[in-house]
Amino acid sequence: MLDKLPVLSPEETIPLLQHQFYYPPYITLAHMYKPPAGWFMTEQEIMQYQLLYGVDGMAGNIIDGTTYEIKKGDIYIIPPHAIRSLQPSKSDPYVGVTISFHFGLSESPLKSILGEDVYLGNDADGSLLGKLIQLIQAVQQQTIASGMLAQGLLLQIIYESANNRPLEETAVLKTKNNAKMVQICNYIKENYSSMIRMDTLSDMTGLSRNYIIRQFRKCYGTTPSDYLATIRIEKAKQLSIYTDLTISEIANQVGYADLHSFSRMFKKRMGISLSQFNATLISSLDIVSPLEE
Repeated sequence: MLDKLPVLSPEETIPLLQHQFYYPPYITLAHMYKPPAGWFMTEQEIMQYQLLYGVDGMAGNIIDGTTYEIKKGDIYIIPPHAIRSLQPSKSDPYVGVTISFHFGLSESPLKSILGEDVYLGNDADGSLLGKLIQLIQAVQQQTIASGMLAQGLLLQIIYESANNRPLEETAVLKTKNNAKMVQICNYIKENYSSMIRMDTLSDMTGLSRNYIIRQFRKCYGTTPSDYLATIRIEKAKQLSIYTDLTISEIANQVGYADLHSFSRMFKKRMGISLSQFNATLISSLDIVSPLEE
């Protein structure tokens, strides 16, 4: 019966969740999912809230007849009673996090907080993914204490998403007016596995170190070194999902000769280790929601 929680009405789930949640929000599903080739989710009515997070790849997320593209870092919260389906890309395989939850008999506060828009923006630096994985692990423990942790993480994720909604593409417009910052950005993307020094960026652009840092932050909201770390984390997650490389081999491929330095950086920015990320994906592959059958 517990495996059917996401498709039940909120009222039906509450008695089944008393061992884990004393109060809302009640979390009925939390997993990271890598669909098999050819899989798609048929159109169906969703009885509870669903938070979707794109870990990698791309999919068509169809909500009440409107198609939204969900790609890496995108966050959606779909309201109850929406008609939803999901069509993963054949050329860019989708991996995503799904959290189903509801507020039981209490009135939901989300409409007043989030409005009608289902898209909450893009988690560009991947900081929310670490919290989502901690949430998944907490739910899997199935204790009152871990349930409280999962609820707190869910509310924090919603709060941070609501307060970091995209503005009118200010950063994108700025990059168009600053070709040298685009040049630096592209250089980092293409050479993330190598040692990248500020001196190299200065020589390449003819700009001073301090000027580069200031302008890059204006254009992209981060420094070149932080952007490099973000790219390396994303590449590490991709290698973890799609290859059988060891953590040491992954560290080397994304530009870290020292495994300890890589592990420290990954955990500092993600809040979890790469091995925990792997364990969450592996354990979640065995959990197929009735929404995703």
